[in-house]
Amino acid sequence: MTFKYFEFGPNILRPVIPIILKSSTKFMIYTALVDSGSDNCIFSLDTADLLQIRLRPEDKTEFIGVGKDKVKGYWANITLKVGNITYEARVIFAEMSDFGHGILGQKGFFDHFDVKLSYNRQIIELDSLKRTSN
Repeated sequence: MTFKYFEFGPNILRPVIPIILKSSTKFMIYTALVDSGSDNCIFSLDTADLLQIRLRPEDKTEFIGVGKDKVKGYWANITLKVGNITYEARVIFAEMSDFGHGILGQKGFFDHFDVKLSYNRQIIELDSLKRTSN
């Protein structure tokens, strides 16, 4: 699968791709930054609300965000669809509404795809790690 870098403004390009997030009752099209520096996939608390995902106090977590600030969030299991690949992932929902998109990190994304970012060509190439038998 190949995606083009997303242009946020003049000379501001980021590896942001469209994905689909699914809960047991809802789904939504969402955009997310392909971020090899993030340990996990992270989406906004607003997204969890829209998907009607019940975040439980026992799933609360803290992690270090940009600027070394501690960020509070909640673990949850969701279904992600990237292109034609659908899979289950354990992700974090955290306060990040100002960010404007989710984050696709090591666990939950990079462990499902070989990822090639080409800034010069302005493309993101994804090859599924899921092996199918013939």
